[in-house]
Amino acid sequence: MPGKEYEHYLHLSKEDLLLIIRKKDNENKQLQNRMKELKILKEKYYSYNMFHMKEIARLDKVIGQYKGLRK
Repeated sequence: MPGKEYEHYLHLSKEDLLLIIRKKDNENKQLQNRMKELKILKEKYYSYNMFHMKEIARLDKVIGQYKGLRK
């Protein structure tokens, strides 16, 4: 038995229910597409971050070598 918040659906016609289902289906598809886009962006920024972390570590080694030469 549905809760009171869903009782209004009992009064809708089949066509109205189908329209609601199609609307929710479209919303779900849009959300899934957006999530795919965000996953691609996440992977892109993760790879950029990893590149910068490696580059910083490399430059730290170079700076450390120069400091060693100055002493």
